[in-house]
Amino acid sequence: MAGFSFVLLSLVAVWLIMLGVGQLIAVGWQLRGASLVGTGRWTGVGLGLLLLLSGAWLLPASWLALGWPLLLGPLVVFIFLWTGSINPPPGPAALFEPDHPAHGSCRRIHIPDNEHAIPAILLEPPSGIASRAAVCVIHGAGDHKTFFKSQLITSLLNKGLTVLTIDLPGHGDYRKRPLSYPEVLSTVPAALGFMHAQPGIEAVGLIGISLGGAIALNSLVDCGRDHLAQALVIAGTPIHLQPDRHMFRREMWRTLYGSPSLGLLKEMSVKQAWQMWKSGGYRSRLTTSELFELLNPVEQIRPLRLPILLVYSRRDSVAPWRHAQAMQQAAPGAAYLETKKASHVMLTLIPEVAGPIADWLKRNLVEEGN
Repeated sequence: MAGFSFVLLSLVAVWLIMLGVGQLIAVGWQLRGASLVGTGRWTGVGLGLLLLLSGAWLLPASWLALGWPLLLGPLVVFIFLWTGSINPPPGPAALFEPDHPAHGSCRRIHIPDNEHAIPAILLEPPSGIASRAAVCVIHGAGDHKTFFKSQLITSLLNKGLTVLTIDLPGHGDYRKRPLSYPEVLSTVPAALGFMHAQPGIEAVGLIGISLGGAIALNSLVDCGRDHLAQALVIAGTPIHLQPDRHMFRREMWRTLYGSPSLGLLKEMSVKQAWQMWKSGGYRSRLTTSELFELLNPVEQIRPLRLPILLVYSRRDSVAPWRHAQAMQQAAPGAAYLETKKASHVMLTLIPEVAGPIADWLKRNLVEEGN
């Protein structure tokens, strides 16, 4: 019986010590999504120290206790990463609430598109920041208008840009209409036309992410009205796509290892991220490979004469560096932004990319027009 009590006491002591160390790491790195108490910094420090000191006080003076971390480590990591805090941070979806401080207003709207209506969200910069320019964000395949968009949209709002983020057909709140080609090409001009009609808006930029970039290019060329956009950002758009298991494995590995994905825990828990990830997916009459064959981004970018920024990552498995080179050669006058950190999934989720995109758009939409 005494042996069982010793083992139990050792187990509890090491458990408390590991929880305390994990809590202090979460607070020190500002990983609010992994902290047991969420956003409370000093409460988190106090809890971490209490757990650590309690465990140290209970720890028996025995070498046996040193083996417990190997057994308890995975469970402790699971608690911090998956279970999250008892008071988790609001998460990125909070940006789209009416009272969020990052914007002046946030409205859910529907934009006429022939006989259809495009679900969208219109966000204006915080009060006191005059906005004469706007940006329309076109998401990628399996994505939707709020899907991990908080970092990019917040960066745009901070530069005084009004933001319109839409759902493509087959995605998000527009899932009832399957994505088909060429019918999808009316979506982007409809969104840009809506923004030009807003009072006080003098210039409109366009961001196309992955498949959204290919659709944006085709839409501007197809309608013959590239003047609808005064600046264009193409982010991580492949020139073609042949997905296989190896590509998905590389992308997953590069997202989890070497990519700054840990920074996501500053605004959400892993559980919140997983719940958002499950909201993705789309309906289409074509596979993604077939869509890229039809859209042919390299050929569609050639005739455009508006300012263009190409954004790619050396660690992208979906749109690798040779795709970026092909796009640069097709649009030699385009500006180019490259990162060596992000995977395809993480490309627009990190400040090192979202910030420069917002700076470039402000420069081309606002400052160049003065």
